[in-house]
Amino acid sequence: MTKLHSRLLLVTALALSSAGCATEKPTLRLHHAELRSASLRGIGLDVYMTVDNPNSFDIEIRNVRVTVTFAEKYALPSIDYSPNQWLAAGQSTIVRVPVAIPFTLVPGVVDEARRTPTLRYTVKGSADVTAIRALGVERDNYPIDEAGALGRDALLAAAGISL
Repeated sequence: MTKLHSRLLLVTALALSSAGCATEKPTLRLHHAELRSASLRGIGLDVYMTVDNPNSFDIEIRNVRVTVTFAEKYALPSIDYSPNQWLAAGQSTIVRVPVAIPFTLVPGVVDEARRTPTLRYTVKGSADVTAIRALGVERDNYPIDEAGALGRDALLAAAGISL
């Protein structure tokens, strides 16, 4: 084995171990939302999230398959999309997420947001990601199981509504 081959194997092993174990989870914040469509079936929104990548390497989000539930009882239709977007190391990136809200859920979600200062949500599913652009270390079905809350004021601001 040549010196170049052994170095390449060492770099690959280090990359695989860092991408598999020593990664920090990116964090999400609501940036804004835009109305995409409205029909008899519901409301289509493009929700823009600011994603902070605390890692020392870039991460690509290839595919996302998740279900979002508000207030533990209002499950949106499954989201399945392929952003194919890189999150630069140590930086924030805005990522567009297409969301459909059936009209049957709108009254309940609006009522929850009206009654409480925060609207709790869960996001469950998986994503296919790639770490380190030069080596393309891939991991499929990376589990996503997150919970959080959106402030009523942030929701209204994201939608361009003020009281």
